[in-house]
Amino acid sequence: MRRVETGEIPLVRAYMDRGDVMIRDVRHIHRGTPNRSGRPRPMVVVGYSRRWLHRPEVNIRIPADVLVALPERARRWLRHNPVFETRAEADRAEEGYRAFAY
Repeated sequence: MRRVETGEIPLVRAYMDRGDVMIRDVRHIHRGTPNRSGRPRPMVVVGYSRRWLHRPEVNIRIPADVLVALPERARRWLRHNPVFETRAEADRAEEGYRAFAY
């Protein structure tokens, strides 16, 4: 952050319109503009990480009944995500993110 504040690393604004897609490295400094409308402003975030780079703050909260109904391949993909006994527990949003739609 010091290097950003001194100008050594410049900040670049990326203005986006509805329907635009941004592909970036997760380590980039990023933020959106404040939503002052009072209406939700949905967006989709699709993340990809190498198998060895598990990031616990980025996860899909999975109800146990959903997990057991998935094919083996899908269960393997989701193996590092938290599993909850009930959908109500899984639906409790963290960090203001809306729960993943199963």
